Amino acid sequence: MPNQRSIAAELGLNQASVSLALRGHPSIPEATRKLVAETATRLGYRPNAYVSSLMTHIRSGRPLRDQGCIALLFNRASLEEDYSTPNQSFHRQLQGAVRRAEGLGFHTENFFLRGPGMSARRINRILHTRGIRGLVLMPAGHHADIAGIHWPHHACATVAYSWSQPETHRVATDHRHHVDVAYQTLLDRGCRRIGFCLAPEAEEGVNGAWTDRHLLWQKRLAYKKPIPLFVGKPGLTPFVEFKRWFAKSKPDALITLIGHEDEWLERMGLRAPDDLSLVCLNRPPNSRFSGMEENHEVIGGTAAELVITQILHNEYGLPSHPRLILIKGMWFEGETIG
Repeated sequence: MPNQRSIAAELGLNQASVSLALRGHPSIPEATRKLVAETATRLGYRPNAYVSSLMTHIRSGRPLRDQGCIALLFNRASLEEDYSTPNQSFHRQLQGAVRRAEGLGFHTENFFLRGPGMSARRINRILHTRGIRGLVLMPAGHHADIAGIHWPHHACATVAYSWSQPETHRVATDHRHHVDVAYQTLLDRGCRRIGFCLAPEAEEGVNGAWTDRHLLWQKRLAYKKPIPLFVGKPGLTPFVEFKRWFAKSKPDALITLIGHEDEWLERMGLRAPDDLSLVCLNRPPNSRFSGMEENHEVIGGTAAELVITQILHNEYGLPSHPRLILIKGMWFEGETIG
Protein backbone atom coordinates (compact mmCIF):
# COMPACT_ATOMS: atom_id res chain seq x y z
CA MET A 1 0.00 0.00 0.00
CA PRO A 2 1.43 3.42 -0.93
CA ASN A 3 2.46 5.68 1.93
CA GLN A 4 3.83 9.20 2.34
CA ARG A 5 7.34 7.99 1.49
CA SER A 6 6.02 6.69 -1.84
CA ILE A 7 4.51 10.07 -2.65
CA ALA A 8 7.70 11.86 -1.62
CA ALA A 9 9.82 9.58 -3.82
CA GLU A 10 7.46 10.10 -6.76
CA LEU A 11 7.70 13.89 -6.52
CA GLY A 12 11.27 14.28 -5.30
CA LEU A 13 10.14 15.82 -1.99
CA ASN A 14 10.88 14.87 1.59
CA GLN A 15 8.26 13.10 3.71
CA ALA A 16 7.81 16.07 6.06
CA SER A 17 6.79 18.29 3.13
CA VAL A 18 4.33 15.66 1.89
CA SER A 19 2.81 15.36 5.36
CA LEU A 20 2.36 19.11 5.64
CA ALA A 21 0.92 19.31 2.13
CA LEU A 22 -1.65 16.59 2.83
CA ARG A 23 -2.77 18.51 5.90
CA GLY A 24 -3.13 21.69 3.85
CA HIS A 25 -0.47 23.50 5.85
CA PRO A 26 0.07 27.10 4.62
CA SER A 27 3.85 26.71 4.74
CA ILE A 28 3.60 24.58 1.58
CA PRO A 29 2.83 26.46 -1.64
CA GLU A 30 -0.68 25.91 -2.96
CA ALA A 31 0.61 24.44 -6.23
CA THR A 32 2.68 21.89 -4.33
CA ARG A 33 -0.26 21.00 -2.07
CA LYS A 34 -2.40 20.40 -5.14
CA LEU A 35 0.29 18.27 -6.82
CA VAL A 36 0.77 16.17 -3.70
CA ALA A 37 -3.00 15.63 -3.37
CA GLU A 38 -3.29 14.57 -7.03
CA THR A 39 -0.34 12.19 -6.71
CA ALA A 40 -1.76 10.69 -3.52
CA THR A 41 -5.05 10.03 -5.29
CA ARG A 42 -3.33 8.53 -8.32
CA LEU A 43 -1.21 6.20 -6.19
CA GLY A 44 -4.20 5.15 -4.08
CA TYR A 45 -2.85 6.57 -0.82
CA ARG A 46 -5.20 6.33 2.17
CA PRO A 47 -4.27 7.92 5.51
CA ASN A 48 -4.37 5.82 8.69
CA ALA A 49 -7.28 7.38 10.58
CA TYR A 50 -5.98 6.46 14.02
CA VAL A 51 -2.49 7.75 13.33
CA SER A 52 -3.92 10.98 11.93
CA SER A 53 -6.14 11.41 14.98
CA LEU A 54 -3.26 10.63 17.31
CA MET A 55 -0.88 13.09 15.64
CA THR A 56 -3.51 15.83 15.72
CA HIS A 57 -3.89 15.22 19.43
CA ILE A 58 -0.13 15.29 20.01
CA ARG A 59 0.14 18.62 18.21
CA SER A 60 -2.66 20.01 20.40
CA GLY A 61 -0.48 19.53 23.47
CA ARG A 62 -3.12 17.52 25.37
CA PRO A 63 -2.10 14.48 27.45
CA LEU A 64 -1.85 11.36 25.32
CA ARG A 65 -3.68 9.30 27.96
CA ASP A 66 -6.92 11.16 27.29
CA GLN A 67 -6.73 10.33 23.59
CA GLY A 68 -7.26 6.67 24.53
CA CYS A 69 -10.09 7.41 26.97
CA ILE A 70 -13.74 6.45 26.50
CA ALA A 71 -16.19 8.47 28.60
CA LEU A 72 -19.02 6.48 30.18
CA LEU A 73 -21.92 8.87 30.73
CA PHE A 74 -24.44 8.14 33.50
CA ASN A 75 -27.70 9.93 34.18
CA ARG A 76 -27.19 9.71 37.94
CA ALA A 77 -25.13 11.19 40.74
CA SER A 78 -22.91 8.16 41.35
CA LEU A 79 -22.65 4.41 40.88
CA GLU A 80 -24.09 3.71 44.32
CA GLU A 81 -27.65 3.35 42.99
CA ASP A 82 -28.43 0.42 40.68
CA TYR A 83 -24.75 -0.29 39.94
CA SER A 84 -23.69 -1.30 43.45
CA THR A 85 -24.86 -4.93 43.41
CA PRO A 86 -22.43 -7.16 41.45
CA ASN A 87 -25.15 -9.38 39.95
CA GLN A 88 -27.31 -6.61 38.57
CA SER A 89 -27.49 -6.17 34.83
CA PHE A 90 -26.31 -2.53 34.88
CA HIS A 91 -23.18 -3.47 36.78
CA ARG A 92 -22.42 -6.32 34.37
CA GLN A 93 -22.86 -4.03 31.36
CA LEU A 94 -20.45 -1.56 32.95
CA GLN A 95 -17.87 -4.28 33.54
CA GLY A 96 -18.24 -5.45 29.95
CA ALA A 97 -17.63 -1.93 28.61
CA VAL A 98 -14.56 -1.43 30.82
CA ARG A 99 -13.00 -4.78 29.93
CA ARG A 100 -13.63 -4.51 26.19
CA ALA A 101 -12.16 -1.01 26.08
CA GLU A 102 -9.07 -2.18 27.94
CA GLY A 103 -8.75 -5.13 25.56
CA LEU A 104 -8.65 -2.70 22.64
CA GLY A 105 -6.01 -0.48 24.26
CA PHE A 106 -8.33 2.18 25.69
CA HIS A 107 -9.36 3.03 29.22
CA THR A 108 -12.66 4.37 30.56
CA GLU A 109 -13.71 7.13 32.89
CA ASN A 110 -17.13 7.69 34.47
CA PHE A 111 -19.02 10.99 34.18
CA PHE A 112 -22.24 11.70 36.08
CA LEU A 113 -24.83 14.15 34.74
CA ARG A 114 -26.38 14.51 38.19
CA GLY A 115 -23.12 14.68 40.12
CA PRO A 116 -22.40 17.69 42.37
CA GLY A 117 -21.99 20.79 40.22
CA MET A 118 -22.29 18.77 37.04
CA SER A 119 -24.40 19.32 33.93
CA ALA A 120 -24.26 18.24 30.31
CA ARG A 121 -22.66 21.56 29.39
CA ARG A 122 -19.93 21.26 32.01
CA ILE A 123 -19.17 17.65 31.12
CA ASN A 124 -18.97 18.67 27.48
CA ARG A 125 -16.37 21.33 28.38
CA ILE A 126 -14.34 18.79 30.35
CA LEU A 127 -14.38 16.27 27.52
CA HIS A 128 -13.40 18.92 24.97
CA THR A 129 -10.58 20.30 27.10
CA ARG A 130 -9.14 16.86 27.68
CA GLY A 131 -9.64 15.71 24.10
CA ILE A 132 -11.91 12.82 25.07
CA ARG A 133 -14.02 12.09 22.00
CA GLY A 134 -15.48 8.64 22.69
CA LEU A 135 -18.78 8.54 24.58
CA VAL A 136 -20.90 5.57 25.72
CA LEU A 137 -24.34 6.39 27.13
CA MET A 138 -24.82 3.92 29.99
CA PRO A 139 -28.25 2.88 31.28
CA ALA A 140 -30.53 4.02 32.62
CA GLY A 141 -30.93 7.27 30.71
CA HIS A 142 -34.60 8.13 31.21
CA HIS A 143 -35.30 11.89 31.18
CA ALA A 144 -31.61 12.80 30.88
CA ASP A 145 -30.86 16.47 30.19
CA ILE A 146 -28.20 16.30 27.48
CA ALA A 147 -28.82 19.64 25.76
CA GLY A 148 -25.27 20.80 26.50
CA ILE A 149 -23.46 17.96 24.71
CA HIS A 150 -21.86 18.95 21.40
CA TRP A 151 -22.54 15.74 19.49
CA PRO A 152 -20.53 16.50 16.31
CA HIS A 153 -17.39 16.32 18.46
CA HIS A 154 -18.04 12.76 19.67
CA ALA A 155 -18.08 9.14 18.57
CA CYS A 156 -21.09 7.77 20.41
CA ALA A 157 -23.14 4.65 21.15
CA THR A 158 -25.73 3.71 23.77
CA VAL A 159 -26.78 0.62 25.69
CA ALA A 160 -30.38 -0.63 25.46
CA TYR A 161 -33.40 1.68 25.04
CA SER A 162 -33.52 4.01 28.04
CA TRP A 163 -31.73 6.81 26.13
CA SER A 164 -34.33 7.77 23.55
CA GLN A 165 -32.11 10.68 22.49
CA PRO A 166 -29.75 11.25 20.82
CA GLU A 167 -30.44 8.98 17.87
CA THR A 168 -27.17 7.07 17.71
CA HIS A 169 -25.82 3.54 17.45
CA ARG A 170 -27.46 1.21 19.97
CA VAL A 171 -26.66 -2.22 21.46
CA ALA A 172 -29.43 -4.19 23.14
CA THR A 173 -30.66 -7.68 23.96
CA ASP A 174 -32.59 -9.47 21.24
CA HIS A 175 -35.74 -9.53 23.38
CA ARG A 176 -37.99 -10.87 20.64
CA HIS A 177 -35.67 -13.85 20.29
CA HIS A 178 -35.98 -14.45 24.06
CA VAL A 179 -39.78 -14.55 23.80
CA ASP A 180 -39.55 -16.97 20.87
CA VAL A 181 -37.26 -19.32 22.81
CA ALA A 182 -39.52 -19.19 25.87
CA TYR A 183 -42.69 -20.02 23.92
CA GLN A 184 -41.07 -22.72 21.80
CA THR A 185 -39.40 -24.40 24.79
CA LEU A 186 -42.67 -24.54 26.71
CA LEU A 187 -44.51 -25.95 23.69
CA ASP A 188 -41.79 -28.58 23.21
CA ARG A 189 -42.24 -29.62 26.86
CA GLY A 190 -45.95 -30.17 26.33
CA CYS A 191 -47.41 -26.90 27.63
CA ARG A 192 -50.53 -25.80 25.77
CA ARG A 193 -51.94 -22.74 27.55
CA ILE A 194 -49.13 -20.27 28.07
CA GLY A 195 -49.79 -17.11 30.05
CA PHE A 196 -47.65 -14.00 29.74
CA CYS A 197 -47.01 -11.57 32.62
CA LEU A 198 -45.26 -8.20 32.65
CA ALA A 199 -44.75 -5.47 35.23
CA PRO A 200 -46.50 -2.19 34.30
CA GLU A 201 -43.21 -0.43 33.49
CA ALA A 202 -42.26 -3.29 31.16
CA GLU A 203 -45.43 -3.35 29.05
CA GLU A 204 -44.02 -0.78 26.63
CA GLY A 205 -40.38 -1.37 27.57
CA VAL A 206 -37.49 -2.52 25.36
CA ASN A 207 -39.00 -0.85 22.32
CA GLY A 208 -42.22 -2.83 22.75
CA ALA A 209 -40.45 -6.12 22.01
CA TRP A 210 -41.95 -8.22 24.82
CA THR A 211 -45.54 -7.13 24.23
CA ASP A 212 -45.63 -7.28 20.46
CA ARG A 213 -43.93 -10.69 20.34
CA HIS A 214 -46.44 -12.04 22.85
CA LEU A 215 -49.28 -10.85 20.63
CA LEU A 216 -47.68 -12.58 17.64
CA TRP A 217 -47.50 -15.86 19.53
CA GLN A 218 -51.13 -15.53 20.62
CA LYS A 219 -52.02 -15.27 16.95
CA ARG A 220 -49.87 -18.27 16.05
CA LEU A 221 -51.38 -20.44 18.77
CA ALA A 222 -54.95 -19.40 17.87
CA TYR A 223 -56.42 -20.22 21.27
CA LYS A 224 -60.20 -20.68 21.29
CA LYS A 225 -60.10 -18.79 24.56
CA PRO A 226 -57.26 -16.26 24.15
CA ILE A 227 -55.07 -15.59 27.16
CA PRO A 228 -54.77 -11.83 27.70
CA LEU A 229 -51.50 -10.28 28.80
CA PHE A 230 -51.41 -9.81 32.57
CA VAL A 231 -49.88 -6.49 33.61
CA GLY A 232 -48.96 -6.13 37.26
CA LYS A 233 -46.47 -7.05 39.98
CA PRO A 234 -46.48 -7.82 43.71
CA GLY A 235 -46.33 -4.76 45.92
CA LEU A 236 -48.11 -2.67 43.31
CA THR A 237 -50.96 -4.78 41.95
CA PRO A 238 -53.56 -6.36 44.26
CA PHE A 239 -53.10 -10.11 44.53
CA VAL A 240 -56.79 -10.64 43.82
CA GLU A 241 -56.32 -9.30 40.26
CA PHE A 242 -53.68 -11.92 39.46
CA LYS A 243 -55.78 -14.64 41.10
CA ARG A 244 -58.82 -13.63 39.02
CA TRP A 245 -56.76 -13.57 35.79
CA PHE A 246 -55.23 -16.97 36.58
CA ALA A 247 -58.61 -18.59 37.32
CA LYS A 248 -60.10 -17.28 34.08
CA SER A 249 -57.10 -18.03 31.83
CA LYS A 250 -56.18 -21.43 33.34
CA PRO A 251 -52.55 -21.38 32.15
CA ASP A 252 -50.33 -24.44 32.46
CA ALA A 253 -47.23 -22.25 32.06
CA LEU A 254 -46.20 -18.67 32.71
CA ILE A 255 -43.70 -16.50 30.87
CA THR A 256 -42.54 -13.72 33.17
CA LEU A 257 -39.82 -11.11 33.20
CA ILE A 258 -37.85 -11.92 36.36
CA GLY A 259 -40.21 -14.26 38.24
CA HIS A 260 -42.06 -11.87 40.57
CA GLU A 261 -45.21 -13.91 39.99
CA ASP A 262 -43.77 -16.86 41.91
CA GLU A 263 -44.77 -15.00 45.09
CA TRP A 264 -48.41 -15.00 43.99
CA LEU A 265 -48.27 -18.65 42.95
CA GLU A 266 -47.09 -19.60 46.45
CA ARG A 267 -50.02 -17.72 47.99
CA MET A 268 -52.31 -19.80 45.76
CA GLY A 269 -50.64 -23.02 46.93
CA LEU A 270 -48.99 -23.60 43.54
CA ARG A 271 -45.34 -24.35 42.82
CA ALA A 272 -43.33 -24.59 39.63
CA PRO A 273 -42.69 -27.05 38.09
CA ASP A 274 -45.09 -29.38 39.99
CA ASP A 275 -48.27 -27.45 39.20
CA LEU A 276 -47.19 -25.42 36.18
CA SER A 277 -44.03 -24.30 34.40
CA LEU A 278 -42.49 -20.86 34.84
CA VAL A 279 -39.95 -19.24 32.52
CA CYS A 280 -38.19 -15.88 32.90
CA LEU A 281 -37.23 -13.68 29.95
CA ASN A 282 -34.49 -12.05 32.03
CA ARG A 283 -33.61 -14.72 34.57
CA PRO A 284 -32.10 -13.33 37.79
CA PRO A 285 -28.65 -14.85 38.41
CA ASN A 286 -28.43 -17.52 41.10
CA SER A 287 -32.22 -18.03 41.13
CA ARG A 288 -33.96 -21.37 40.70
CA PHE A 289 -35.91 -20.08 37.70
CA SER A 290 -35.60 -21.45 34.19
CA GLY A 291 -35.30 -18.99 31.34
CA MET A 292 -33.10 -16.71 29.31
CA GLU A 293 -29.96 -15.07 30.64
CA GLU A 294 -28.98 -11.82 28.95
CA ASN A 295 -25.37 -11.38 27.87
CA HIS A 296 -24.94 -8.09 29.72
CA GLU A 297 -21.14 -8.08 29.58
CA VAL A 298 -21.22 -8.60 25.81
CA ILE A 299 -23.76 -5.79 25.42
CA GLY A 300 -21.63 -3.29 27.33
CA GLY A 301 -18.48 -4.44 25.58
CA THR A 302 -20.04 -4.14 22.14
CA ALA A 303 -21.13 -0.55 22.85
CA ALA A 304 -17.56 0.35 23.82
CA GLU A 305 -16.25 -1.42 20.72
CA LEU A 306 -18.65 0.53 18.49
CA VAL A 307 -17.31 3.82 19.85
CA ILE A 308 -13.67 2.76 19.50
CA THR A 309 -14.26 1.61 15.91
CA GLN A 310 -15.63 5.06 15.06
CA ILE A 311 -12.58 6.72 16.62
CA LEU A 312 -10.21 4.50 14.66
CA HIS A 313 -12.05 5.45 11.47
CA ASN A 314 -12.11 9.15 12.37
CA GLU A 315 -15.92 9.14 12.37
CA TYR A 316 -17.51 11.70 14.70
CA GLY A 317 -20.99 13.12 15.11
CA LEU A 318 -24.39 11.46 15.21
CA PRO A 319 -24.70 8.86 12.44
CA SER A 320 -26.93 9.38 9.42
CA HIS A 321 -27.90 5.70 9.60
CA PRO A 322 -27.81 4.53 13.24
CA ARG A 323 -27.14 0.85 13.78
CA LEU A 324 -29.11 -1.37 16.13
CA ILE A 325 -27.06 -4.38 17.23
CA LEU A 326 -29.02 -7.14 18.99
CA ILE A 327 -27.24 -9.60 21.26
CA LYS A 328 -28.91 -12.98 21.85
CA GLY A 329 -29.01 -14.42 25.34
CA MET A 330 -28.63 -18.02 26.48
CA TRP A 331 -31.15 -20.54 27.78
CA PHE A 332 -30.68 -21.69 31.39
CA GLU A 333 -32.59 -24.82 32.38
CA GLY A 334 -33.22 -24.04 36.04
CA GLU A 335 -35.82 -25.82 38.18
CA THR A 336 -39.18 -24.32 37.17
CA ILE A 337 -40.01 -26.07 33.90
CA GLY A 338 -41.43 -29.56 33.61
